[in-house]
Amino acid sequence: MTTIPFVDEIRLVALIQNPATMRQRWVENAACRKRSLAGDSYFPEDDEIPSANALAFCAGCPVAYECLATALIHEVSDGYRFGWWGGLRLADRDLLCTSLDRPRMPPAVEFALGDPAAGDPAAVARSLRNQNHTIPVIAAELGCSERTVYRYLAATAA
Repeated sequence: MTTIPFVDEIRLVALIQNPATMRQRWVENAACRKRSLAGDSYFPEDDEIPSANALAFCAGCPVAYECLATALIHEVSDGYRFGWWGGLRLADRDLLCTSLDRPRMPPAVEFALGDPAAGDPAAVARSLRNQNHTIPVIAAELGCSERTVYRYLAATAA
């Protein structure tokens, strides 16, 4: 079923659907985080391949799946389609998305894709609450406190 070898699709879909992935706390554990100019190594010109050393870091990275999930989310929500993420190039990520049959994005991303008011956290909170999401889940999605979510919801009820 998997078109890209060694990709645990169930784990990847779970990370894509987890709002915490977008907060990118996983970066602290990335194998490439301390490399000088690490970013440049993973964003070569057009179809160039990063160095074998850079790809070796990806192969042994404890958060490669989180990195890959973040790329897939950004490709859908923001249109950012460049570089090597989680050890995969753009063409490989396209194949992977085809095999995943476009997994559901986190609720805030889904909302943003279909609503011009997506920049308004109160609107996102209302939408998520209307979808029966709990206050703690909405707070995690928006990256705010539960108290702030209650304020967003109370402001719209008034």
